[in-house]
Amino acid sequence: MATKKRTSILLNEELLRKARKTLKASSNAEAITKALQETLRNREIEASLKDLLRKGRGRFVDIYQ
Repeated sequence: MATKKRTSILLNEELLRKARKTLKASSNAEAITKALQETLRNREIEASLKDLLRKGRGRFVDIYQ
């Protein structure tokens, strides 16, 4: 099981509310955890796609620009 750490941070309440709703999270902690996990997955996917592009196996368009 992963180690947990208690921390105190200032967050935009509206952004957190939207994240909870979008991610269907029941708590702020769950929303933040899900958002962090999704961000890491997205980075892994982006790296894989860029690797495929370098190998000449596809076309990659950055939709986040």
